[in-house]
Amino acid sequence: MFTLITEKSRYFKIKRGQNASQIESVLNVPVCGKAFAGRVITVPDKCLIKIEASVGDSYKTIAVKYGADESYLREINGFKPVYPTCKIFVPKS
Repeated sequence: MFTLITEKSRYFKIKRGQNASQIESVLNVPVCGKAFAGRVITVPDKCLIKIEASVGDSYKTIAVKYGADESYLREINGFKPVYPTCKIFVPKS
């Protein structure tokens, strides 16, 4: 076994009973895929905010609106599709 030590905690280990929506609301980080006990997720360096997509929004329009890189938005959101009322994480400006 080994122990990972970093200056700032960039990783979070999901504990029993925690689900993706709880983690997203408390840590303000996206959880892509299944949330299960023992899974380790990476916490991005940048501070993120959660927005709700509107009709006609895409990664490109959101990137322009918030001054972010489109490929970075896709990556932090797990390449999930954008549709009205879906929650998307964007870097805080």
